[in-house]
Amino acid sequence: MVTEVGRYSPRCACILLQPNQSLSVSANLWVFFSLVAVSLGISLAFAFAGAWMILPFAGLEMLLLAVLFAYVCLEGTRREVIRIDDEQVVFDCCRGFRQQSVYHREFTRDSLAVLVRMGSGTAEPASVSFSGPEGCLEVGEFLTDAEKAELVKRLGRIGICARKDRALQLHQF
Repeated sequence: MVTEVGRYSPRCACILLQPNQSLSVSANLWVFFSLVAVSLGISLAFAFAGAWMILPFAGLEMLLLAVLFAYVCLEGTRREVIRIDDEQVVFDCCRGFRQQSVYHREFTRDSLAVLVRMGSGTAEPASVSFSGPEGCLEVGEFLTDAEKAELVKRLGRIGICARKDRALQLHQF
């Protein structure tokens, strides 16, 4: 999801990028505990019928389910903030429920190039990257193609134009 948090002037803005999250944390926990209850009920029924070897496998299934649900919840808290002013573009990546900063990069606005690699569609980008003397960084890798196109449009409105390239092709020599 691409959200413009603040706009101070035509050349300055703050853009928030976050993944789409269909369920809240409490709804994820409700689904997880429902699945655990069903799995535990079935495995206990088989154990009482004499197939007690199902219990370790049901335990492994619940452990794997817990790890996967934790990963999904952690990825759902991911945020990328792009702050643009007259002199520089600041990129911050935060993750976790306390929104601890994972990554911070500053680019000089005049030397910043926004590179867009186009996908198979005619109007939808496959990746958006910031490039400059400070390095190269892919932005919003969790966004859908339509959301990446929206990000490129918003950057264009602020005055940061993107260079679009078709998908990389293999050349034989």
